Formats: sequence, structure tokens, C-alpha cells
Amino acid sequence: MALGVALIIFAIAIILPKLIISNPVSRILTTQALEVGLSILAILIFGKGRFREYGFCRPTLGTISGSKLSQWFWPVFLALFVGALASGAMLITGAVGNPVVKQLSLPQIILFVWVFSSTIEEIFTRGFLQGHLAPFSTTSVNLIFFRISLPALISALFFACMHFSLLFAGVDLVTMIITWLFTFSLGLLAAHQRARTESLLPAIGIHMLGNIGGFLGGVLFTIINFISSGKLPGA
Repeated sequence: MALGVALIIFAIAIILPKLIISNPVSRILTTQALEVGLSILAILIFGKGRFREYGFCRPTLGTISGSKLSQWFWPVFLALFVGALASGAMLITGAVGNPVVKQLSLPQIILFVWVFSSTIEEIFTRGFLQGHLAPFSTTSVNLIFFRISLPALISALFFACMHFSLLFAGVDLVTMIITWLFTFSLGLLAAHQRARTESLLPAIGIHMLGNIGGFLGGVLFTIINFISSGKLPGA
């Protein structure tokens, strides 16, 4: 049921504005408003308003204590690295990239992508979807570097597949592949932290860092490419 409800929320909040609204800023605002509103409504209806069980709480006691801050080095580093790697791959391969984001100014990117999208998408995928699948948490999957619960894996896959909506914007195949790999990897990191801490806050932080890493990676690669070749990427 959770997947079915999530698909309906996605269709309404993500796809519908792309089909009927042309202005990129208005479309993003409409998408974000619908997504967060429908996610909260779904938690109220199907989760009976038990928001804490859907991650609306502080991280589990002790997970971010001073003695354990070192545990956050790798998640933070990996989120930034995955984002930077995705941007570098886009520039190296000459991929078109996300045409919607390209229409935004830097302040708009910070507000709509880094802050709003990171928070709202986590409420949707790691909050409603992963939270509603919590009864299946005893089942886990062994990945290359760590084991992850089935709800976390499903939320990561769903999050990545959400970005197939970029096909409506006419992105090229390379952009789509890189975006899918980036969002799936970032989704795994966020979902793992959500399961480990029982809170959405670390997942939102990981998501933001992934987006920030993508921006910083793009800037860094552009500078390095210009110094080494005297040309901007794609020039």
C-alpha cells in the first residue's frame, strides 16, 4: 500500500506541475508545496498522525554525542564526494545536465534545491515511505560496504526512480544515467542514517550535503579544467 500511495503522491506532486506549468520557479514551488502537503496528509491518514514514527524527532540519544562525532565523518564525506563526482562526470562526458536547475540563479538554487527540495524529498521518501515500511525493517540486504534494511533500500530506489521525471524535460541519456546513480547512492546514505538514528534530520543533512557537493564539485572541476586547458568545460 505504501508504494501505491507514494506513486500517487509522486504523480500529483512531481509530474502534474511539469505538464501544466511552464515557469520553472512556479513549477518548483508548486511541486514542493504539493509534495510536502500530500506527504503530511498521508502520514495523518495512513500513519494515524504518529509523526515520531515517521522520523519527526531528534536523532536517537547518543548518536550525535561528542564521543561519537567521528561516526559522522564518513557519511558527510561520502555525501559531498558523491555529489562532486556526479557533477564531474556530467562535465567530463559533456552531459546536458538538469535543464530546470540551469534556469535558476544561485540564491534560487540554495533555497529551492539545497534547502526546500532536500527537506521535502526526505519527508516524502524517508519520512512517509520508509517510515510506513518500518515493519519490514528486520529484513536487510547486504550491500558492498554495509547492510541496509529493506525499507531503506526501497526508499533509496524510489527516490532515484523519481528522477526519471527529468525525461519530461528532455534530458539526454548520459544525464539520466548519472543522475540515477547519484540519487540512488545519496538515497542509500540518507536512508541508512534515517534507519540508524530514527530521525529525518540526519537524512535531510546528508541530502543537502549531496546537493552542495554537486555544486562545489562543478565549480572545482571548472576551475581545474580552465587552469589546465585554458578552456571552460564544453567550450
